[in-house]
Amino acid sequence: MRAASGLSVDDHHHPSHDSPTGRAIQAAARQAQRARRAETVRLRQRAALLELLVQTMAELHISMAELNAARKALAPAWRQVGDGGTSLDHDLER
Repeated sequence: MRAASGLSVDDHHHPSHDSPTGRAIQAAARQAQRARRAETVRLRQRAALLELLVQTMAELHISMAELNAARKALAPAWRQVGDGGTSLDHDLER
């Protein structure tokens, strides 16, 4: 829909964007978008790391048994890092 000035209704400055609530909503939307992008990057990095791990294991003839033995030997160190260690334990057991 066009207003008499030739601008669409969407082209006009919307007063609610100046309100604290409007700014908070926009800030939350931007933060959500940044979080989605960061998660996408994290998933791509994780996939690339897993691919590198698979290639390296194949090139060096590392078996899953050897990987699991090394993981178990390092498990106390992983658990000291924080809660991330338990998720890594779970991921490698799959």
